Amino acid sequence: MNTMRKVHSLAAVLAAITISISGCANFDAVRTSNISEECQSAIQKQNEAWSDPETPEKQIKEAEQASLGACKNLDEWSSAVSSNPGSMGYQELDTEAAANTVYLSCASNDPERQTPVCADAAQRGYLDAS
Repeated sequence: MNTMRKVHSLAAVLAAITISISGCANFDAVRTSNISEECQSAIQKQNEAWSDPETPEKQIKEAEQASLGACKNLDEWSSAVSSNPGSMGYQELDTEAAANTVYLSCASNDPERQTPVCADAAQRGYLDAS
């Protein structure tokens, strides 16, 4: 059973790396210079949830779902995340790298791609496995 967990973990890491690399090739310049108050607030709450080791996973997931719905598109979300890298568990994260982490949030929080961020990311090819 432990071996199976390691294999799944390795597979998940390799998939994330592959998707991140493919996302880099498709990265559009950030078009959103202003981040809405709603988006910024949601990302800040997500940052606070991630930063507290006592925060339950359910609360982190809810914060991530809220940010995917509060931001109007991938550009706004990735700009806000790069300003608050702790919101994705990083100490530093530029806008391009933030956009490439959208796969992780959308896969676990919005697999149907119903939120504005995940719908935009899917349309732009960030959620494709190839």
